[in-house]
Amino acid sequence: MKVSICIPAYRQVEYLRETLQSLLTQDFQDFEVIVTDDSPDDSVRDLLASFDFGGRLRYVRNSPALGSPENWNAALRLAQGDYVKILHHDDHFIRPDALRLFVKLLDDAPDADFGFSATLVNHIDVGMQRIHCASDRQLADLAEDPASLFVGNCIGAPSATICRRSASLDYDRQMKWLVDVDYYYRMLMNNRRFAYTTEALITTPTNAGHQVTEICRDNGEVELAEAMAFFRKFSPQQQENPLVKQGWLILFKRFQMRKLADFARYGVPPPQEAPGQDGYFTVLLKKRYTFWNLLRDPKLLVRKIFYRLYPYVPGFIRRGLKQVYARLGLPRSGSR
Repeated sequence: MKVSICIPAYRQVEYLRETLQSLLTQDFQDFEVIVTDDSPDDSVRDLLASFDFGGRLRYVRNSPALGSPENWNAALRLAQGDYVKILHHDDHFIRPDALRLFVKLLDDAPDADFGFSATLVNHIDVGMQRIHCASDRQLADLAEDPASLFVGNCIGAPSATICRRSASLDYDRQMKWLVDVDYYYRMLMNNRRFAYTTEALITTPTNAGHQVTEICRDNGEVELAEAMAFFRKFSPQQQENPLVKQGWLILFKRFQMRKLADFARYGVPPPQEAPGQDGYFTVLLKKRYTFWNLLRDPKLLVRKIFYRLYPYVPGFIRRGLKQVYARLGLPRSGSR
């Protein structure tokens, strides 16, 4: 068996139907299908009964449900093919030769254990589509140091990837938000070589209410905790990677963090740094508020000026400033 298609499922049979149909249309047929099901009902099992994969389908109902990402791991552990291709139940191939091209990525790169493609992303909330495609710069950064993933996921969703079963890893069951990035990092630390195509071979939805990522997005408790757990897997040299530092600066800006104690606001223990010294995170937090960074962030500059002037101006001017501030979409004095 050349490739195992691993489909961790949970309800949403309308998506799964399209996933399975896209698999049946593939011109490459040397595959098995493994469906591990976390659903509390028979909806997935009933749907599978209407598909014929010629004895190549294995279905496992998880009892109790494993949750994400352990359900992913359950499917991967059952794989018997030379290659492993995870395909989430709400993603699907967008062309008949997609699976053949995924397999060709690794066939043509025998020194690589991991490959990925570009992705057609469907913003189902606004009806827009876009291509997620790693740039040449991102690919170069990824090849130089997989820790560059800390600044952003240039690879895409797990469905955009394929790997050799001999090199396959478990997804970290403690993660939700960075679970895919963490997996890619560990895979590439084991073998820096990878295969890539700019062709979009799969499509995946985003901004869908059922997705775990949408539950985690903009949740500081989740994002910062997982960022810290991911960061601690880096070597000291990787922690000094400018892209890793840029990733922290982006997080500090998004969650309005100004000092170490602000980690605690999101339930994350503040990093321990030597008393009387500016450690790694203190230096980064100060950098976030340097003059040049303020110039690049007009809203932040206005906010800092406002905080400085506010206590010294007459009441009628304060009220006017508040109105201007509100029009700029900035928080009122005293808020974060």
